[in-house]
Amino acid sequence: MPQYGLFTIEQLDIALGCICQANDSNDLFVTFSKLVSSLFEYDECILLVRDGAEAYISHSQSHVVFAHTHWPMSQVFTQATILGGSYIPHPENELAFSVQPQELIAKLLNTLAISLDGTSGHEIFLFTNIKTDINVEHLITDTSLRLVLKQLCAKLISIKKFVHQSVHFRDLLRQTAQQSDLFADFASEWFWRTDRGLTFTQVSTFNEDNTFYKDHFMGKQLPSICDDNESGQQKKWQRFLHIINLHNDFYEFEFEIEIKAQQSTWISLSGKPQYDEQNQYIGYLGIAKDITFAKQRELAYKNAKDKAESANLAKSQFLAVMSHEIRTPMNAILGMVELLADTQLEKQQREWLSYAQSSATLLQGLISDVLDFSKIESGVLELDLSRIDLKQLLQSITAQFRIRQSDLLKFTVSIDKQVPEYIYTDATRLGQILFNLIGNAFKYTSYGKVTFKAWTKGNSLLLSIKDTGVGIDKESLQHIFEPFTQVGDSVKRKQQGVGLGLSITKKIVEAMKGEISCISKLGEGTTFTVVLPYENAKAHLQQTSQVCHVKQLDVLVAEDNPANQVLIKALLEKLGHKVTIAETGSDALNKAKNCTYDLVLMDMMMPVMDGLTATQYMRKEMALNVPIFALTANAGQEDKDKCLAVGMNKVLTKPIRFNILEQAISSIFIE
Repeated sequence: MPQYGLFTIEQLDIALGCICQANDSNDLFVTFSKLVSSLFEYDECILLVRDGAEAYISHSQSHVVFAHTHWPMSQVFTQATILGGSYIPHPENELAFSVQPQELIAKLLNTLAISLDGTSGHEIFLFTNIKTDINVEHLITDTSLRLVLKQLCAKLISIKKFVHQSVHFRDLLRQTAQQSDLFADFASEWFWRTDRGLTFTQVSTFNEDNTFYKDHFMGKQLPSICDDNESGQQKKWQRFLHIINLHNDFYEFEFEIEIKAQQSTWISLSGKPQYDEQNQYIGYLGIAKDITFAKQRELAYKNAKDKAESANLAKSQFLAVMSHEIRTPMNAILGMVELLADTQLEKQQREWLSYAQSSATLLQGLISDVLDFSKIESGVLELDLSRIDLKQLLQSITAQFRIRQSDLLKFTVSIDKQVPEYIYTDATRLGQILFNLIGNAFKYTSYGKVTFKAWTKGNSLLLSIKDTGVGIDKESLQHIFEPFTQVGDSVKRKQQGVGLGLSITKKIVEAMKGEISCISKLGEGTTFTVVLPYENAKAHLQQTSQVCHVKQLDVLVAEDNPANQVLIKALLEKLGHKVTIAETGSDALNKAKNCTYDLVLMDMMMPVMDGLTATQYMRKEMALNVPIFALTANAGQEDKDKCLAVGMNKVLTKPIRFNILEQAISSIFIE
């Protein structure tokens, strides 16, 4: 029999045929063991494949002893790759073998390694515990043995890949089945068909166990699926019936049906008319969708939105009422004190009046802080942007603090020449920022210096307020912009306030799209810096800021508060005008019908008829063109817009000051 290396041609042919026909790795190893039994005997046959550049891994083995074992790259594997194989009588001395568990090393004695690729060394067969004397060089160089080993290696890799793919495909099939079941459970869409008489002849759902839709629709006519739940939607159903009678397409027609008592389902129906080969109409085919969850979510969202809007409206109304109820008596107090200060008083009386005026001003500031903070927290705070004289505003505000200077405390003001004269901004809020920050500087500085600086950088206005006062420690500095916070217990006891000024200031700065920062050191002083974006505004050709002389006017004042009646009357008479008082809006209408007035001052919140309603009646029903000024405790832009919308000419915010009233009147009536 002809030989092909160690094997006869017949042996080699049988061996290769058996390897090709083997169905699993066990058959392969048994076949190979029988084939080489006449050449050498071994305990374990292991196929190693490269796992990266630094290790081999057990790919297949005749037994499961070395499953998933890693074999570090070592000299013995390198040698086997170069020479085609090697014999290792004492593998425990080799790195690749010594790292194996101790109980396995004994099973690795007298190991034969045969590399299938002489250069790449991608696969190595290990034969452990060789039982017979062997000619290593003869074995590792024999062409027929290497041919069988290559066929064995290819078949082992193929079987393992097939096993992995089979497992993967089974997993995919299982996942697909799970997804299909899940889709059937949760699918909200189903198909339907009607005949030419619009009777449902087919209802197909993905979940065959759910027969609700079949039970409800099968045998019914499309126009009759309207339940009692839809009894109030006649126009909607009339439009739907008109569409299907015309055999037109329809999309997402939504309606409600009853499943059980007090339990309903929302359905969205879409359909297209169907025609036969002769183009004869034969009915409708379409898709239906259960949209109950979406409708419930939509209803929940609407309820939440309505509730939130109702809550915000309640907050706004509460703030408006509180602002009116609190500022109205404050208007009388401050106004009366201002009038009293303009009379002949003894020195002691003037001193007492000064105490009353400063306390009333402090109370007004606290009230404004609380109301402003409430507005900010409720999202009610709005900006009233207008063209203002910036330099005049800065000079006017800083001038009011010069009276606080003393021999021990100096106040310096520096306004850069580059600061624009006119810009667009909210003058009231900008003034509030400066009053809070400069006021704080004086509040916490007993001696030394308070410095105010204003300059520009690009399109930003920078304001700096620096003092040499008590300063702020590091811990407190982290919380100074939080509401109801002051710099420390010792300062709390010395200074009056509720700790809202800086919190409100920061919110206003942010509303104006600016930034505020603070640096401070305890015992050395504090510096606040405000950066505000601004837009330049052109100056008017003629300035009319001066108060001009106004002739005597007949003024109708609608005000329900007795103290404020006395105050407004006194202020107007001080300006030389005649005053008529009306206690309600309806009373003001009656007086305006019977007499002619040059000016009307209208309080916003009065019993019987409010100021807005009375003004609207005067403009539309009585066609009066007389100037009307609003007197309101609500300083928000929305309130001002309402006043102007009904025909008022100006809005005066309480507390009304003498000079503000004088300027407002002179801007309308100029001789």
